Amino acid sequence: MKPTVSPTATTKYKGVVQQQNGHWGAQIYADHKRIWLGTFKSAAEAAAAYDSASIKLRSFDANSHRNFPWSEITVHEPDFQKSHTTEAVLNMIRDSSYPQKFGDYLIVRSQMVAIANVNIVGSKQNRGGGEESTKCFSCTELFHKELTPSDVGKLNRLVIPKKHAVKHLPFISDGGAAEDVEVGFYDRAMRQWKFRYCYWKSSQSFVFTRGWNGFVKEKNLKKKDVIVFYTCDVPSNFKTLEGQSNKFLMIDVDYFTDKASVEPKEVNKMVHNVSEREMKTENFFGTKVEEETNSEVSKGGFMLFGVRIQ
Repeated sequence: MKPTVSPTATTKYKGVVQQQNGHWGAQIYADHKRIWLGTFKSAAEAAAAYDSASIKLRSFDANSHRNFPWSEITVHEPDFQKSHTTEAVLNMIRDSSYPQKFGDYLIVRSQMVAIANVNIVGSKQNRGGGEESTKCFSCTELFHKELTPSDVGKLNRLVIPKKHAVKHLPFISDGGAAEDVEVGFYDRAMRQWKFRYCYWKSSQSFVFTRGWNGFVKEKNLKKKDVIVFYTCDVPSNFKTLEGQSNKFLMIDVDYFTDKASVEPKEVNKMVHNVSEREMKTENFFGTKVEEETNSEVSKGGFMLFGVRIQ
């Protein structure tokens, strides 16, 4: 039975209604059905729950159905939700476990981002076998490719040289009936990218198609930039992201300059590593949490749906 809602209740947030007991309920409509998301102590918490549900239920236009702008924390929710079914995400929101599970994801992700950057840089500088890689995980370069004008143009595809496609990517036939597979890569920010990988008989080439155009736009790729592919191995005792195996593929970019190929200062302007300071002072809505001196809360963390994540 759904909680009673005051007929006179008003709120500035989408999908939020005030209840007669003073609490706030969150609901969302999808496929012409009303979906109840639970009851929360504040309107802001209910509004955040609505935003989280809209990511899964309205992925096609989630940006236009938000109460709060994307923050450096909430921008990672789509990747977090990819490894969960719609029902699982809604259940986590309803039983209030969503903040903790998303917080755990952010912590693991931040650790892996730091380690990946160390190992990728080490690989590019041929510093393999160092102490850091033996303690954490190592990334080994598979191959790289300098982007051509057509790779970043209107064709919306990346051509993979045959010698690398055959050696490092899943097998697909270069003749006969058309077939394709989906391949997934993580970038340095531990954001997952999926591409449709197939063989074009007309041009006799192995290509990435669906998904590639989004990657080009997000990373602002230009001709002569270099795409680098890695395979990464994670020790069995090291925690990975949910849904990620101990062996995964990574994609990185060396941006071209007139002088030489250099490491980008920002791997991704929208999705990037959250510093330790930010993780301690940013709350779920992207606003600063007041400095707290009380010994019970001085351990730091960040706020999520009104819950402190350590």
